[in-house]
Amino acid sequence: MTKQPALSSLALTAMALPVIAGAWLCFVRPERAGLWVLAMLFVPAVRLGIRTASRALGTTRIGAAILPARTVDAQKMLSGAIVVASLVVALPLAANLADALGLIDASGAHAIATRWTNVLAGGYFVFHGNRLPKILTPLSGARHDLATMQTVQFRTGRLYVLAGSAYAVVWLVLPAHLAQPYGLAIMVTGILVPSAILRSYARRGVAHPGR
Repeated sequence: MTKQPALSSLALTAMALPVIAGAWLCFVRPERAGLWVLAMLFVPAVRLGIRTASRALGTTRIGAAILPARTVDAQKMLSGAIVVASLVVALPLAANLADALGLIDASGAHAIATRWTNVLAGGYFVFHGNRLPKILTPLSGARHDLATMQTVQFRTGRLYVLAGSAYAVVWLVLPAHLAQPYGLAIMVTGILVPSAILRSYARRGVAHPGR
């Protein structure tokens, strides 16, 4: 059994940011302590989800054969996901903390917690889409057709880049009341649907491309 990729020191440091901000908020705004605790637990939940998805897709466990370069790519993607997830959680927590301490006003805190957090999320999917075709490729002992999986990964990655770019632009230029529905539509059609297709291919295996 292949070991799960280790997190980088940057990812481990980033995971501490929501915990620090959330703990401080529990002290200065204890009336919302439940929300802060949930936010603090979010990144560990993401980490668990990534582990589960990687096993389902064969990223780290594909019999006894996996390219070392692919292991490095998987480790980089995993660490990148943790860093971005931590920042996505830490930004609104930090904005609320700055508001509670009187460093910024409520409108500024709201802008950081909504607009810039979503821009960051869109940027991550661009990064993720660029890296996706470089990983998840087994050498042997796998149930997938190699050429088919590479094609699916390439197309999925390209959709991630386009959807992530569009999502970030929407949150940059549109008012929040418009960015929310349009952003959700982009997320579903350009990110979640291709992800479901990729998982379906990986789980059942496909004999020939296009079938």
